[in-house]
Amino acid sequence: MIRRFSDWLDARTDYRRFLAHLRGRTLPTGPSWWFTSASCLFWLLVVQVFTGLLLMTTYSPSTTSAWASVHYIEQSPAGAFVRGVHYFAAHAFIILFAVHLVRVLVTGAFRAPRELIWLTGLLLMPLLLAWAVTGNPLCASQKGMAQIEVEGNIAGSTPVVGPALRHLLVGGDEVGHLTLTRLYFLHVALIPLLALGLLALHLSQVYRHGLTPAGGNAGRSTPYWPYQTARNAAVVAAVLGGIALLAWRYGAPLDAPADPDLAQTPRPEWYFRCLFELRRYFTGDWEFVATSLLPAAVLTFFVSLPWLDRRLAPRAGLALRALIVAGAGAGFAWLTWSSFHRDWNDDQYQLAQAEAADLADRARALADEQQVPPQGAAWLLRQDPKTRGPWLFARHCAGCHSHADAQGQGILAAEPSAPNLSGFGTAEWIEGLLDPESIAGPRYFGHTKFAEGDMASHVRQLFADAADAEALRGKLRLAAQALAAEAERPGLGAAGAQDETAIAEGRALITGELGCTDCHKFHDNGELGSAPDLTGYGSYAWLTEMIGNPQGERFYPGDHNDRMPAFAKDPHQPQRNLLSPQEIDLVVRWLRGEWYEPFPPFPAPTDARGASVPRQVAGR
Repeated sequence: MIRRFSDWLDARTDYRRFLAHLRGRTLPTGPSWWFTSASCLFWLLVVQVFTGLLLMTTYSPSTTSAWASVHYIEQSPAGAFVRGVHYFAAHAFIILFAVHLVRVLVTGAFRAPRELIWLTGLLLMPLLLAWAVTGNPLCASQKGMAQIEVEGNIAGSTPVVGPALRHLLVGGDEVGHLTLTRLYFLHVALIPLLALGLLALHLSQVYRHGLTPAGGNAGRSTPYWPYQTARNAAVVAAVLGGIALLAWRYGAPLDAPADPDLAQTPRPEWYFRCLFELRRYFTGDWEFVATSLLPAAVLTFFVSLPWLDRRLAPRAGLALRALIVAGAGAGFAWLTWSSFHRDWNDDQYQLAQAEAADLADRARALADEQQVPPQGAAWLLRQDPKTRGPWLFARHCAGCHSHADAQGQGILAAEPSAPNLSGFGTAEWIEGLLDPESIAGPRYFGHTKFAEGDMASHVRQLFADAADAEALRGKLRLAAQALAAEAERPGLGAAGAQDETAIAEGRALITGELGCTDCHKFHDNGELGSAPDLTGYGSYAWLTEMIGNPQGERFYPGDHNDRMPAFAKDPHQPQRNLLSPQEIDLVVRWLRGEWYEPFPPFPAPTDARGASVPRQVAGR
């Protein structure tokens, strides 16, 4: 039955003649591990196409859905593995292509009549790099979109054809929806068709002219099958095994979703770092020399190599090829290392990278918990107090206020002229405010007109009149706990902030012995007008009202205010305000530490008897 089927198939496809041709291939110099590079490249291309087709079944190319679709792929082990294989196979393809190019160059496999093999292989190189360039931004991450914006500008600097090239990549004046559509078309359709056409011509020439003798051993012809085939299979298996291990162990990265409001420090992938470094030596109007002229000159030189080699003696040709390999390798390595070395020693860049990694982790955690809304993945971070709060604070508040811990980590005002708000409303922060040595210091009122005001004077006078300073500190600590309880920040105050007895004692001290209500209103005690109302001090409502209009009756009316602007003074015409209600909400929740935090799956929380108890989200 099998023989009859084989005969039937051969009568219609003539496959036996094709296989006989393959079996008849010989190796003029015998089998070699060098020759495995071509087979590896072919099977890596197959893997790339196959995994790319699988990813296409779920991927959606738009700025609102691309990141979400990639995140969805990452939710299953199989999807993450396929994407990881696609990612690492692309990098392996570039490395092996370079190895294959070196092998062909060193062995002189470009000589007549194999010029077309050499030419088509060289033309595949820029197509391969373009394939990678168009694929990197498809996840719509901050890094990928920043990369394509820079690469589009580089393409645009090319003389004559630059604007057309940039438009082909970007699809408009700015990176956006159309950019992903263009890149998707280029990545999955146009470039693969061009590459497969060149590859078909390349392989047809390889089979037509066979493998070239490497010199020295010509005449010792060996059948390709099974001697070279076995070597090919071993190397392909090792390469694919390494790719699979990397894909399973590490997976492909997924950076934070693209958002133009986020800081950008774009860097190309490692294989473009040499050109990135070269641009440092050709700036301004001369940039095209590094990005277009030199690469084109190098490619032209390699294309002309078969005709140049004809004019050289064998030893001179070999010396030239060795010089080319050594020079190109050294130049690539030096430029690439210089670029990375500069970044490794750039503290600002390393800090930006760490922040980008934190944003990526945060975006994935929010997507896992809340799902990506129709507005896109960037909306997750824009509605996240932990992410958007500090951005708004740095933009609108850090002109006067810092938000940094004792080690100086956080947001630092360029010229601080108002209290440091890190930990604002907690018992620890209030205790520092009630300390005679720090109240007029840089963390609190040191840069304000309140440094010599009534409150600073009152705190100093309390300690001057106290017979026992430590006892007074204990009372002020109770008052701080009582005020911290007003903020209603569960789990964020000092230890004992939930002690109702201590809170009651602190409230009694505020309204009695400490004399706070001589100036401040606190619930039913005191009057408004001379100092901020301490009722609900540091709470969500208190902070929202304070930021909206610090000159309101409850805070610093009239000339009591010290330069703080009203960010939402007009509730009836919010478009006239400095901050929208939503933006104030994000800043307030960030200051109070109210945001979602993912919990590790193990161990589950238990009570004193070991029974499981439900988790609670901080601030909710």
